[in-house]
Amino acid sequence: MDEQILFDRFHEALEMEPRPGAYERMRFAMTNRPIALKGRPAFRMRWSKMGLRIAAGVTAAVIVIAVAAAFIAAHRGPVGSAPAGQDPNVKAYRDMIASDYNAMASATSSHCATIQDTGCEAALNAFIPGLRKWVGDLDSYRTTPSGYVVVDGQLRRHLNQAIADMNAAAAFQKAGNAIGFNLAMNAVLYERAWVDPTMFAIVGSYPRVAATYHDAFGLTKQSLAACVNSTPAPADLACTALLARQVCVGSDAQICESYVQNAGTQIQAFLIALLQNPAPSSLATKDAQLQADLAKADTALLATTDALLHADAAKVAAGDMSYSDAISSADGDAVAIGNP
Repeated sequence: MDEQILFDRFHEALEMEPRPGAYERMRFAMTNRPIALKGRPAFRMRWSKMGLRIAAGVTAAVIVIAVAAAFIAAHRGPVGSAPAGQDPNVKAYRDMIASDYNAMASATSSHCATIQDTGCEAALNAFIPGLRKWVGDLDSYRTTPSGYVVVDGQLRRHLNQAIADMNAAAAFQKAGNAIGFNLAMNAVLYERAWVDPTMFAIVGSYPRVAATYHDAFGLTKQSLAACVNSTPAPADLACTALLARQVCVGSDAQICESYVQNAGTQIQAFLIALLQNPAPSSLATKDAQLQADLAKADTALLATTDALLHADAAKVAAGDMSYSDAISSADGDAVAIGNP
């Protein structure tokens, strides 16, 4: 059955009138392959029981992810393509990304599932040099293709955060801090889950998130407005919670980490959609500003993650404020673009 018909019948059965754009947001959430469900080796470090309890803390988001997993299994999209085609510089850049990713993947291990794993620290120390080399290669690549600049910058930040998360996990293990260890390893798993689809999007093998720039932008605009106006669809709940200044320290740190990760997943989907569908030249400047503000929001979430690992309430609050400001700015950017 066509998804739109199914959607309409569902609301008719409940005698509910869907909000404008609700179907499009639902379809976006279900087809965008959120990073939380992306199949990946995840350093081959298994989810701990604590990690599963953290995920259970955001029930609505988990339901969306579970439904999306089933939908995606039956509706594989066509292979995506990044901008600039066969340009030699683009090919060289993609080759570098793929090479460093493969080197990282080859260093995966089965360690660090629990704090009791005595081989965890050595496994982390063996993995970190590959991440540092990747960051170094990105830093030394002087001609990053213009269409990749924003995603390139966020990839560097996420790789550096993965290194920080691993160092934190090792420190928590030495201190015998199981709660901190689980929080750090959950962050490590998230970063690997973030890196995988980003890499595939850069090299052009990730399924298309949207068919056109109009669609990619429209879905981004709808979600930003839903978050800022406190009218969230399920995929927007994490954004709305963070804008509501949820408490993010102490016993609430685990739930806050889930909000941060789900909000980061949403931003990643927006950036991938816009990467796959470059803006027309008439909107290039405004689109660049939108992507820049989305990147600022993602960077703020990384700062919040780091602050959570250090139980620094002041920095958590600062990260949350920066995220709120960036999301509000991105919403304003989307309004300025209008209806392309």
